[in-house]
Amino acid sequence: MSDQLFPKGRSAEILGELSAWTSVADIMVAARVLEGRTILSDQPESMLLMPLQHEEPEFGQIFGILLGYLIDGYIVPSQKVALCRALDSQITDATAFTLQSLRFRPTVHAGRFQEIGNRHAFAIQDQPAVIELIRAPLNCLMDLFLDKYEYAKSLRNLGSYAENKTGGRPTIFHRPYADAYLPSFIEAACFYALGLDVGTRFALPGHVNIDTAYRAVNVQVVPPVDPAVLRVAFQYGQRMLNDLR
Repeated sequence: MSDQLFPKGRSAEILGELSAWTSVADIMVAARVLEGRTILSDQPESMLLMPLQHEEPEFGQIFGILLGYLIDGYIVPSQKVALCRALDSQITDATAFTLQSLRFRPTVHAGRFQEIGNRHAFAIQDQPAVIELIRAPLNCLMDLFLDKYEYAKSLRNLGSYAENKTGGRPTIFHRPYADAYLPSFIEAACFYALGLDVGTRFALPGHVNIDTAYRAVNVQVVPPVDPAVLRVAFQYGQRMLNDLR
């Protein structure tokens, strides 16, 4: 990934927003695991399998990059730790401190695993308490990534279709100026990794001609233009408007 477009520190900060998906219930389980007082419903594990929904190598590669940013940015929400202590008086000061100090530092392996029908997956190993804490943020990351990847892939396919029909590709680039940081970042990462453009081509951020729509996908073509290509582009724009409604 480009250090200029995706600075490591800022990228980790944005992916760290997924920390908010750590639930109070999961923190309470992690506390019980740390204190050795698990109950019947607790099922501490040291490995989590993340199945990959697409077989093409770039799907796993991009997810691995995003996972690396999450590893650097994840922290246990302090407010939720405080709430857990209010709900469970057995959580000690030492455990609360340990929870706040826990970091996501996994060992990650990619491969096929019989446990999930020989599907391609990432095997993520860490302390059982950390696996409990990170499960929901990881699932949220995968859901967001799958949506943005499939969207970016469809636009890349549109470019390939246009090239086969007309001999030239339309310029498609991502302009996320009014979108939330986290989904916008993941979408931009997918655009970049799949060979689409990121950022405006005609003005610097903060200057004129910035599209402030919820999300904008700009398609530019040079005549002669295949009407079918424009129809597909229009359909994508209409889909975004329908989503807003």
